[in-house]
Amino acid sequence: MGNEPVRVILVDDHNIVRRGLAALLQVEGNYTIVAEAENGEEAIRCADEVAADVMILDLSMPRLNGLEATRRLKKRHPQLKLLLLSMYDDEEFVIQSLQAGASGYILKHSMEDELFLALQAVLLDQQFISSSIRLPTADHLGVMLITAVADKLTSREREVLQLIAEGHTTAELAALMSISPHTASRHRANLMQKLEAHTQAGLVRTAIEQGLVVLKKPPQ
Repeated sequence: MGNEPVRVILVDDHNIVRRGLAALLQVEGNYTIVAEAENGEEAIRCADEVAADVMILDLSMPRLNGLEATRRLKKRHPQLKLLLLSMYDDEEFVIQSLQAGASGYILKHSMEDELFLALQAVLLDQQFISSSIRLPTADHLGVMLITAVADKLTSREREVLQLIAEGHTTAELAALMSISPHTASRHRANLMQKLEAHTQAGLVRTAIEQGLVVLKKPPQ
């Protein structure tokens, strides 16, 4: 990449987090912010419109979360390095993120200490995971990645599942996704069948347990 600054897109639904990231990158000096976004859909538009080397994006965003945004971005822009920021140290989220195509996964409370280590790693085509996160052995991790439940779901179904977990009704799903209520109901039924859930509460519980949706943590 020579002496050219690394082009970065920042994605987080909280402006204060984006400002904090921008301040860290500015101090280091070898990075330039080419775009910012507040959610996954905006992130995809930014990547389509602006050339970038790395995108730093929040895992927990409404409607199109960081996981699903990562899946779609990796298909559209395979050379773009994706670094996920998260409050969660759960094994399921880390595994889902790696499977989705993320190059790195760092915890927000470790951001100041690990951000540049992570950026250096992903720019060298290496993976980076926060040092405080404990993962299974490499063999076990590989099996889990291959057999992840997310493989059963289409991109559209994962988007519907996120909205259901956020508490949206069928009518709201239809309006948000520009589909008919009948289609929204069919997506919901397919999800319940694929995840072997008999109630909506069971569907949401399974989705959370298996890291298929990302919800904001309540205040401590």
